[in-house]
Amino acid sequence: MDFFDCNLFYGPDRFENQLVAYDNLDDIKAGLDRAGISGGLIFRADYETTRANRDLIADLREETRLYGILQLLPSMTEETPSPAQLPAFMKENRLAAVMFRPSHHRFMVPFAITDYLTVLQAHRIPVMLNSAWGMPLEKAAEIMEQFPMLTAVLTYNYCWPNDRLLRPFLERFPNLYLDMTYLLTDYGIPPLVERYGGRRILFGSGYPESYLGAHMMVIKHAEICEEDKKLIAGGNFRRLFIDDPIWKGNRCAYDQ
Repeated sequence: MDFFDCNLFYGPDRFENQLVAYDNLDDIKAGLDRAGISGGLIFRADYETTRANRDLIADLREETRLYGILQLLPSMTEETPSPAQLPAFMKENRLAAVMFRPSHHRFMVPFAITDYLTVLQAHRIPVMLNSAWGMPLEKAAEIMEQFPMLTAVLTYNYCWPNDRLLRPFLERFPNLYLDMTYLLTDYGIPPLVERYGGRRILFGSGYPESYLGAHMMVIKHAEICEEDKKLIAGGNFRRLFIDDPIWKGNRCAYDQ
C-alpha cells in the first residue's frame, strides 16, 4: 500500500510549543523512510511567514518526494504573491497547496482574503484548513459557506467527539476532504467511508509532532474494502497533489 502524508511540517515555530522540532527536510524524510511512506505535503513552521515561504521554496528546489504548502497573508500587505500571480508562482516553485493562519498572523477571514479565495476556487488550488495552525473551525465554515466549491482539506485538532462537527462539512461541500490526523474515535473510519466514500479522506500524521505509524495501522486494519484503503493511504493524495497539481500547470479554471 502506497502512503502519502498530507500533514507534515518542519522548522521551529516560536509561536508553537513543539515537543519535537526538525529544522530540515532530511530529518523529515528519514522519518518517512523508517515508516515506509513515499512522500507528502509539507510547510515550514517559522512564525515569520515570508521567511518561512522563502526557506521552503529553497529547500524544495532539488526535492522529488515532498510538495510544498504556501502560507498566505492578506494581499493588501504585499507580503505574499498577489492573487493574480499565485497560480504561476506555485507552478514555478513546486507548491501544491496553500494555507491561512489567521489566529496566529492576526487577520480576519474570510473578510481579508476573498480575493485569494476567488482565485483558489477558480483554479481548484487546494486550501489546507488546519485548526492546529491557526484556522478556527468556525472560520473554516465561514470560508466554505462563501466559497462552497473550494477544494479544501480540513484538519480539526480536537480528537473527539467530532462527528457532529465534521460531517456537515462533508455533506455540504463536495470538494472538501478530511485529514485523518486527529480522527481518533474508536471505529470512526468505517462509518465515514460507508456514508461518504473512501475518496473524501486523506492519510495525515502531523509529524514530527505526532506519530507516523498510528494511522497507517488504522488504515491497514480498518473494516473497509481494499480499494478504499488504497485511496485513503495515498490514492486521494496522488489525485489532488501529484497527478493534476497546480505546480505542474495542469489545472484549468473552474467553469461550472
